[in-house]
Amino acid sequence: MVYITLLCKLKCKKYRILNSLFKLIEEMYKIKKNNQSLIILISIIIFSYALGFYLNEDSAGGGKIDYINHEWGTIQLFINNDLNIALNSALYESSRTPLFYIINKFIPFNNDLENLRLFWFSFSIIIPFLFYYTLKLIILEKLNKIHIALFTSIILISPYFRTNAYWPSSENLKIFFVILSLFFYFFLIKKNNNNKFELYFFSSLSIFSAYCAFYTDQKAFFLVALIYFDLIRRNNLVFFLIFSFLNFLLFLPTIYLFISWGGLVPFESQFRVSKYTQGTNIFISTIGIYFALIFISNFFRVNFWKKINFKQIDLILIFALAIFSFFTLPVEPITFGSGIISKLLGIISIKLNFDWNIIKYVYFLINLLFIGIIFLLVKKTSKNLIILLSFLLVYNLTSVTYQSYVDPIFYIIILTILDFKKDIVIFDKKTSYLFLFFYVFMLSGSIIMRNYII
Repeated sequence: MVYITLLCKLKCKKYRILNSLFKLIEEMYKIKKNNQSLIILISIIIFSYALGFYLNEDSAGGGKIDYINHEWGTIQLFINNDLNIALNSALYESSRTPLFYIINKFIPFNNDLENLRLFWFSFSIIIPFLFYYTLKLIILEKLNKIHIALFTSIILISPYFRTNAYWPSSENLKIFFVILSLFFYFFLIKKNNNNKFELYFFSSLSIFSAYCAFYTDQKAFFLVALIYFDLIRRNNLVFFLIFSFLNFLLFLPTIYLFISWGGLVPFESQFRVSKYTQGTNIFISTIGIYFALIFISNFFRVNFWKKINFKQIDLILIFALAIFSFFTLPVEPITFGSGIISKLLGIISIKLNFDWNIIKYVYFLINLLFIGIIFLLVKKTSKNLIILLSFLLVYNLTSVTYQSYVDPIFYIIILTILDFKKDIVIFDKKTSYLFLFFYVFMLSGSIIMRNYII
């Protein structure tokens, strides 16, 4: 009897082990199958990127015209003239700092419009790979490598990234230097050792890359400030003195440029710089979409509502920002530039003949929702303050702004350096699929709008 009982227990245990083994095999098969689906999906994204170049896609609008009528002339200006002459010429038709145009001087076949397009199209495909290795340094969760690859390949669907790859301008070069700077920064932070050579070497590479981003486009000045202040905070007085001196040397060309131009931008573009208070509303509605996706991704998590809430200071700041936003709403529909939401509402108002005085209050309510979501998700840290205020300043100094000012750079910032509250999950499958859906919608919507509506 004891033998029979023991045999039954052994058999039951054996069956449990076999059952567990079968479940494990089934789970492994599902993972493999899911990976195959993701590999196919990423391949489709890369193929669509190549196809867009072949079809001369201009999903962001104006890329082809800007390249042929403005960028190409400025590129030839720098190729055929001394640097000092090019920098101060009225033919310098750009509002950005000149590193992109200087680099074009050293590219083979730079006198051929199509060959230069092919070079920057090929160069831009490097960016997702660099982004992938940067995210690998950051992600601590056990996220499958193929999902990291999905996060990084998503930028290839951005209509603004694609347009700047097909019709070259400085935006993608700026993105490259931003990610390169972050790669060196996170490599240094993750090592966290006492090797002085590595400290100075990688901090120098990080800040040098950040300055390269700035000298490609002034809007990247946030990264210079962020890298500088964060690294001096982490190190001693000797590092502060040496690193500050290095930053002073790297900043010297800026002094020359701004004095030579008599302003923050080249002479030809100085009319674009002005006080623009409704820029706050445009900025909030432009970045709010990205945070809304993070919010939706975390919405049904149990810990999210248990630990996330508004503090009294949050409510005071939200109220103050809401009041300012209310009194700086656009006085008329915006259909040129701006962000997705403000332009969409502007088109609805004009095309469907809706009263803007009613639509603008809908715009305000959308922005109020976005403000609440941002305060709910984002930490109040100096790092976040530098990032958000830098972009906000740009939007309030520029009379015409574009979604490309934050896309895909803000997507990259969200996945890398922006500080979220402790219980906010960024790197999971749900978030990657939400951003994938958003970018597919934005790309297809841009193509439809450019070709059939506007």
